[in-house]
Amino acid sequence: MAKRVITDIMAAPKKEITSELFREPKPSMKRARSSGQKSGRRFFGGALLLLLVLALWSFAFAKVEVRLSPKTLSMDINKTILLNKNSGNQILTFRTLTLADAREGKFNATENLSEATKASGTAVIFNKSKDAQVLIASTRLEAPNGNIYKIPRTIVIPGAKQQNGKTVPGSKETEAVADQPGENYNLGLSDFTLPGFRGSPKYELVFARSKTEIKGGGSANQIVVGKGDRDAASAELSSLGRKEAESAILKKMPPGEFLLAPSVEYVVLGESSSPALGTAADSFDFKIEAEARAATLNRGELEAALLQGGSEAAPLGAVKMRVKNLEKLGFRMNGYKFDVDKFNLEISGRAELEAELDEAAIKNTIAEILTHLGLPFTK
Repeated sequence: MAKRVITDIMAAPKKEITSELFREPKPSMKRARSSGQKSGRRFFGGALLLLLVLALWSFAFAKVEVRLSPKTLSMDINKTILLNKNSGNQILTFRTLTLADAREGKFNATENLSEATKASGTAVIFNKSKDAQVLIASTRLEAPNGNIYKIPRTIVIPGAKQQNGKTVPGSKETEAVADQPGENYNLGLSDFTLPGFRGSPKYELVFARSKTEIKGGGSANQIVVGKGDRDAASAELSSLGRKEAESAILKKMPPGEFLLAPSVEYVVLGESSSPALGTAADSFDFKIEAEARAATLNRGELEAALLQGGSEAAPLGAVKMRVKNLEKLGFRMNGYKFDVDKFNLEISGRAELEAELDEAAIKNTIAEILTHLGLPFTK
């Protein structure tokens, strides 16, 4: 193989190399670069337009929530206010409220009758003769069923009188006690004869009628309706009534009234038991008739009286304030009874005050502003 020497290697002249470096690019390369620049500008412009549309859309359909926070502050209250049942100048007026209530329930009889008892009741003895009649103690009264009852003390029955051409018998009330113990002597309303006058004219002229039932008779070692049973039944029904009295009154109070809680009371007006006290029974029905009572006054007038002269509320000027925790303040009623005409009310505690906002007026103002701007508004 022949050796090549340096002179055999071909080298491009410097002039040709320089001309290649400064030659114009091919037409296809120019077009490609120019097309890419135009595409980028179009994309950037489209993005700006989209952002502008989104901004306008969000502004047009934006939802703004307005929350109102009324001015609040607190102040110490320690006042005594005169309340009057009749309206007067510069004196707060209170009102009383009553609610009728009736409650009943079934209760167990628990009293053990250790010894036999005699039935008793009230009878009226009549005398149709013109002369007064003396009946000594233990005078017998006989019922239609043959039971014998006795009067415990001597009585005098006045003679009959003539009134408007008619004979009006004289009469006298007396206790009638069964001759023997036992429940067989319990008796409803009945007529009586006096067996001691049998065979004489007085048998037809002097007679008796029971004014009340004769009851309470019982045998030994039996369960009866006792006084303790009755008292326990009354206490249970009354306790339930007292617990519910305040809530019942609050439901019936007129709007704007404030309940003076210390005035709430529950008063039992009447009681009844069936069967009656002392009757042999395993259980009995007990009923009470009662009233829930209380005193109230206008809430706004009370708040105004409490804030009058309060230096803490002075910075708020003419802004109307309300006491948020009025029910939690301390109230003491001096000289109060349900039927009194006036009494002193002591109020103490830390009052939490809040400015009253006219929400309707504020909403109307906001609506007018947004309507003027051409924006929607929803109350």
